[in-house]
Amino acid sequence: MPTLTIDNQTVTVPEGTNVLEAAQRLGIVIPHFCYHEALGAVGSCRLCAMKFEQGPVKGIEMACMVQAQDGMVVSTVDAEAQELRAAVIEWLMLNHPHDCPVCDEGGECQLQDMTIAGGHGIRRYRGSKRTWHNQDLGPFVVQEMNRCIQCYRCVRTYQDYCGGTDFGVMGSRNRVFFGRFRDGRLESPFSGNLVDVCPTGVFTDKTFRFRSRIWDLQEAPSICPHCSLGCAVVPGARYRELQRVRAGVNRRTNGFFICDRGRFGYGHVNHPDRPRTPRLQGAETGWPEALATARRRLQDIAEKYGPQAIALLGSSRSSLEALAQLKTWGERLGGARFCAEPVPRRDRAARRLAAGLGDRARCLDDIRHSDLIVLAGSDPLNEAPMLALALRQAARCGAAIHVFDPRPVELPCAFEHRPMTPDALVESLQNLDGDNVPAELQELSQALQQARQPILCGGADLLGETGVATLAETAAKLDAGLFVTLAGPNSFGSALLAGSGPDADQLCEEILTGQIRALVCLENDPLRDGPAQMARAMGKLEFLLVLDNLPNQAARQADIFLPTAALYESAGTLVNNEGRMLAFGSVFAPGLPIRETEQGSHPPREFCPTTPGGAPRPAWAVLSQLQQENLSLNQIRLRLEARDSRFAGLSLLAAGDEGKRVGGAGVQAPAASDEFPATAPAASLPLLVVDQLFGSELLAALSPALDPVKPQPKVLMHPETAAGLGLQQGDLLQLRTELEPFSLPLALEPRMAKGLLLAGRLRSTPLELFPAGIPVPCLVEKGGDDA
Repeated sequence: MPTLTIDNQTVTVPEGTNVLEAAQRLGIVIPHFCYHEALGAVGSCRLCAMKFEQGPVKGIEMACMVQAQDGMVVSTVDAEAQELRAAVIEWLMLNHPHDCPVCDEGGECQLQDMTIAGGHGIRRYRGSKRTWHNQDLGPFVVQEMNRCIQCYRCVRTYQDYCGGTDFGVMGSRNRVFFGRFRDGRLESPFSGNLVDVCPTGVFTDKTFRFRSRIWDLQEAPSICPHCSLGCAVVPGARYRELQRVRAGVNRRTNGFFICDRGRFGYGHVNHPDRPRTPRLQGAETGWPEALATARRRLQDIAEKYGPQAIALLGSSRSSLEALAQLKTWGERLGGARFCAEPVPRRDRAARRLAAGLGDRARCLDDIRHSDLIVLAGSDPLNEAPMLALALRQAARCGAAIHVFDPRPVELPCAFEHRPMTPDALVESLQNLDGDNVPAELQELSQALQQARQPILCGGADLLGETGVATLAETAAKLDAGLFVTLAGPNSFGSALLAGSGPDADQLCEEILTGQIRALVCLENDPLRDGPAQMARAMGKLEFLLVLDNLPNQAARQADIFLPTAALYESAGTLVNNEGRMLAFGSVFAPGLPIRETEQGSHPPREFCPTTPGGAPRPAWAVLSQLQQENLSLNQIRLRLEARDSRFAGLSLLAAGDEGKRVGGAGVQAPAASDEFPATAPAASLPLLVVDQLFGSELLAALSPALDPVKPQPKVLMHPETAAGLGLQQGDLLQLRTELEPFSLPLALEPRMAKGLLLAGRLRSTPLELFPAGIPVPCLVEKGGDDA
């Protein structure tokens, strides 16, 4: 490890560290634009000039382009270096407009900071400035090309790091333009990262444009709730309204970037239909009456029928502390039935992963450094986009990527795709190791045995409990790492707490037979996402208590409804798909946005002693009050640590940390009957409904900013399968399943598996009713009414 001296301070750094990074370790600010930790250095801005006085390199050099070496003596304050930096920043500012007062980047503009740090403070140029016509880049990003300083960060992020192909650099000399060949929406699902990496106001957040100044925002480190990866984010709110989300930094998970769903899918927090007050039999009431009535009703049922007549149903979008409080409440009631996830297939797959992951757990950073990755039943861009970005970084370093999946999987890198039906996935995984490997898999099997850091990735929705178990067994035999994406942000945590308890199917059966008389739903809607018979079962309940922060059918039918705070309005912990406990902080307090209560005017013209719409409370606090306690978040964490050693270190976590993996395994769910139909109607095809990037995930589906990019419903079929049925591209098909019939247009897709129908699960369409990942027999007829 080389040791060098910078401004009379000595530092030792790892091999490969450049001098700019070494200076940062000492807290020395070196002006720079093009350098970014995730992107590396290209030396295009020439702003980090330093004087190398002694050692193997001498003279004025760019700090980002010189690797630290033993014996170097470097000065950042040398007069010659300062003069060059001042000249460089003046050149860059020649064409920059004087529009700071109206620029959305104001307050977090690196150009402002580096102009002063570079020693340039007075404009001398009086000539005409270069000007550009800005492009329309779609609903997320605004371009103001006149502000560009040619640092190349945008194109290096969009093309090199994220793999986008519709955005680049054109021109020469001082006429360099960064954009598309023509106006149009940026196609990459990571396009919003242009906003974060741009050091000036060239690319800004269109959904946040002209809404607030940065210094007026309330911000706190948080976790993205839209998938199971646990990406770090920093939400910003003002006037009781969540106004933007930007990428946080967690080198173990997302690194420095996030996907567009995580960035722009925050509208559920501000949703106008969000229920914000306690309700008793549909009528608004106060917290004391609602809590007291809920306690009394449940206690009466426990005394009359026994505690087993009460079921507590949690959710993978609830915090670890809230689920722990729900489980504790069930124990205090005398043994109420506890289930942590309303979707049985997802619940069982998560519990199987929690039981068998162990020391084979890998994080996204491990994937970025892997040399061979096999994906089985996983479509990263649709299910967990930052996994796709991690795969790209591995591929850029030479990793081989193989995909086993029935879908036309797309990745921002080269890969080998083996399309196969869902029931063939498990068999293929079993055949990857052993003595009788099929000929078509022998080369891959040998490569897995020879790889330095092989990782098997899977998608729990498509693999199910059996597939996850097979994937884990194959990883153990091949001595490979394991990475499985789950459905929700806290699926792993909910699986740990569920233990050997019942799943939602068992709860549904017990409700139908009268064994369960009361149901408590914590931040879930079993009518939408639960078992198919749940609607009939809930009609037999004597009492329904719902705690949630989203508008849903269960909340409308509840005998008592208690509003909970959204994730960004509260603090807590989530456990991501690799078993990493990640703490998040409260960004702002709940309340109706001022633009709604005062029609956008400020300050308010009416005053009241309470915040309008400020009734929601953190779910863990509500559950504590239902137990007639008033515990703080840290007290709940300490209690959970004391009761369950797997969560050791939970109370020491802070929002923004890299997190800590749980210290033990979960328990498999009880045995269940086969989830696939035993028989299918003659001439039927299996219909597989899968999640899509936009339109499938519940929270993002309630975000108006994402409406322009939601896909239109359609059904995919392989051309050979369609030809056998006499169907062509664009035909309107009538699809008949055990649910109501509906019509969808046909799209032919040669990259998918044959003998299969494929459709994206979209909220507010008939496809919403289908469980993700389970093939359903479907009769196909040409013709029908438009969906």
